[in-house]
Amino acid sequence: MKRLTKTHDITPDIPFLLHVDRNVFPRDLHLSNKYANDSFSSVANLFITDRKYFDPEFLPALSSITQSKEETSFNDFEYGSNVTRWLRPEQIRWSKESQQYPLSIFNDPHSKDIIQGRLGDCWLISALALIADIPEILYKIMITKQYNPAGLYKIRLCNRGIWRTITIDDLLPVSEFDTLAFTRSLKKQLFASLIEKALAKMYGSYKALESGRCVEGLQILTGEPCEVFSLHCVESKKKANIDSLWTNIVQSRTKGLEPDHAYSILDVRQVVSRRFVRLRNPWGTKERLFRSADNDGVFWMPWEAMSLFFSEITICKINAITSAYNLHCPYETELNIELFNPVNTITDNRSNDPAIDLFLIVLCSDGACKQYKHSLDYYVTLSIAVPSGQYVILAGSMSVVNYSIYSKFNLVVHADQPFVLKEQPASYELVANAFHAVALQSNNRKMFGDGVSILTFGDNGCFGFICENRSNRAIRFASDFHGSINVLPSRKTFRTNDIIPARTKQLFAIYTRKVMSDDVNIVYQVEYNSLNTATPVVDHTCARNNPPISVEAFGLHVPIPIY
Repeated sequence: MKRLTKTHDITPDIPFLLHVDRNVFPRDLHLSNKYANDSFSSVANLFITDRKYFDPEFLPALSSITQSKEETSFNDFEYGSNVTRWLRPEQIRWSKESQQYPLSIFNDPHSKDIIQGRLGDCWLISALALIADIPEILYKIMITKQYNPAGLYKIRLCNRGIWRTITIDDLLPVSEFDTLAFTRSLKKQLFASLIEKALAKMYGSYKALESGRCVEGLQILTGEPCEVFSLHCVESKKKANIDSLWTNIVQSRTKGLEPDHAYSILDVRQVVSRRFVRLRNPWGTKERLFRSADNDGVFWMPWEAMSLFFSEITICKINAITSAYNLHCPYETELNIELFNPVNTITDNRSNDPAIDLFLIVLCSDGACKQYKHSLDYYVTLSIAVPSGQYVILAGSMSVVNYSIYSKFNLVVHADQPFVLKEQPASYELVANAFHAVALQSNNRKMFGDGVSILTFGDNGCFGFICENRSNRAIRFASDFHGSINVLPSRKTFRTNDIIPARTKQLFAIYTRKVMSDDVNIVYQVEYNSLNTATPVVDHTCARNNPPISVEAFGLHVPIPIY
């Protein structure tokens, strides 16, 4: 058993009091995509009736339901209840449980809040239920983030790789009881119904949303790359290996799954040698297989039984922590890079900024860290002289992990020579490798022998700890930071246990200053032991984390191979 104990004392340079308001409403989030401002609707000439916006391009008529101009019954396709008319949210009859809440776009959204109606679009609802647990993605979809009494809303959807901004009114189809006929959300939240309507407008009608694949829903809502794994395929080369697929799911955490009806994967667990997946039925009920007490459609299933019930699994590769940019400098130049947490666009009040910290990482083309900077202020700035070449800039915030605050960043790059800056996908591997490169640049390593070592880095209130396991055996690695003062752990706990595979490195902890005006004291102990059973050189199937790593922090803590 090997053990290391170390203490860091950090005193702030300038006393500063930061007001923390965790309930500040999220800001508008926009990707730097040249199609992001395209719209199917022109609102230059608004159609206003009784002080309410009326969308002339998607009428509250039968044609918007069935895509048919003939006056036939709404029951032409089986929804189980009639659509009798269209109503505004304040006219709709809400459930008894929801009546206590005010109308809102978001009210602490959760996957359990979304209830599929009588439209066969479970492929969309399963994807939306997954995203409801990742506010950073959900808030990007809804450009209009607050209830609008005028009834005008803007929604961003990705149509075959091209982002579109769709303008709709809030007239929604209801049944004869004046309840929503299609998708609805608990607590009088409107986001699910409005997103469904925007997509119906994009495709021409609600009926056009019948039947689909979960991969399509994830692509539409995230714009991120998705990979489909077939569980039933006659061609052996195309059929997913169930063990390799388990590894992919354990490492992804953000997933969708579908047969003829689509379910969402909420969690995965391994108990000794048995593996389980936690599923959710968007219809909200499930009669078999370890049903939860809440009767919310959530249940557990043995992993090996998945292929008996389902045909394929879709994994959407979302990174929740950073934005990444490719920087091309044709000439040697002096760069000044600034990252801002902008003024709250809702209140236009600088004093209402949430507690958000920012970081910048500049990587060379070979992945080495050129420079790293972290700040607990509303901005961070980094100055660096670089030769001509290709670089990657990572810009992000640890507040995504610590507070679930999803802020809009303004990135500004200045140089004395021409350059080209383009946004690029930010993968889990890119984030994890970037912080490992930061640690290598810090050159602060403690060797244990046996090929195991600890690397640490820190800058202005952010402290990271990486374990490198270069041995040919997996190790059981434990860390304990109890006694540390005025810091927040990215894993929500001060004690962690991880099984780190052979030839693998993992950022097992990162801590940020909690109160800027107070001193920080970090005290920690780490210990490990090699597992008796030899493992292959790189075997991510044996990776275990206790407590499990949250979706927000997974990009930081994903184990990655050492080459």
